Amino acid sequence: MRNKLILKVALISTVTILIALISSTALAWGPATHTWLAKKLGNKYGPLNLQEMYGAVLPDVFNLMFGDPHQEYLWNETHYNFWKVVDEARCCRSRAFAYGFASHNELFGADCTAHLDSFTYPGDGYVIKKSKELAPMLLDYEVEGVKILKEFLDFYEFSDEEAYNLALRLANSNVEFAVDLRVRQDLDRLVGLQMLWAAKYRSLFVPFLLCKAYAQDYADEAGKTVLEACAIIATVEGEFKRYMEQYGAILTLPTKEQIEEAMVELGVELARTILFKEYGITDEPPREVMEYCLTRAGQLVEGDCLDELQHTIIHVEEQLELNGIETCYWYWYW
Repeated sequence: MRNKLILKVALISTVTILIALISSTALAWGPATHTWLAKKLGNKYGPLNLQEMYGAVLPDVFNLMFGDPHQEYLWNETHYNFWKVVDEARCCRSRAFAYGFASHNELFGADCTAHLDSFTYPGDGYVIKKSKELAPMLLDYEVEGVKILKEFLDFYEFSDEEAYNLALRLANSNVEFAVDLRVRQDLDRLVGLQMLWAAKYRSLFVPFLLCKAYAQDYADEAGKTVLEACAIIATVEGEFKRYMEQYGAILTLPTKEQIEEAMVELGVELARTILFKEYGITDEPPREVMEYCLTRAGQLVEGDCLDELQHTIIHVEEQLELNGIETCYWYWYW
């Protein structure tokens, strides 16, 4: 009973961030995967490692500004102009945070292998490649001889392009879920707890560092005052922090089956919200499709995602060193 209550609360609270993340400019590794990569790249333990972990997920913070006209601008800032954070980091904890933040980037960081370029799939990226394999399967999935998702979308007069785009977004989210689940099951069973701790105990300097890095340029871009820009940045970061705690809590559920159940529920809520917000459709999408989607995503990533992640660690570590981006180790701590 207690686990079901925790699961229900976590699901309700986490849907918003997943909708924002999946509706964002581009999709890459999931939060648990970025957390695990940060753990392997920098300090292997201790409070500085937690700063690196939180830094590694935070570049997606502005995805929460769903529908805001400046959301794409801010996404580009954190994924391409991550140097602003690195340059502003002075003390030891902020340098560890900035190291994790830089590890996420789109130019040569972990996101590069997820959807821009990949060791396994050059030119397309691992997550995008797998999502493109999965999307047609969702439209072709049959229950008792009926392609239930296609029939559902045909009823609402979706064009073939609209149907494929929706299927691709749902596939993307489930590929991320599936890789996160593999990380939790096969690489680090404590990754959810570590994500929760990293967010819960992130240093108080983090919103101030984000403001120092991005507030002035954001204010100029949006026609706001610097104080208004800082208020928005700090508020969104606070929301993101809470959602990362909640997503981490889902990954602390005791069994794989419970986590999968939670992820299916997230997928259903995601599809329902997209259908309502973007198409005005109030009917719930076929639940069987979302169950199938996560199962097939798991099968698609099972054979090679761990190798891809190991290659990603090597690549990102080399690139961070080549670009002179260093973390702060425990014996420097102050």
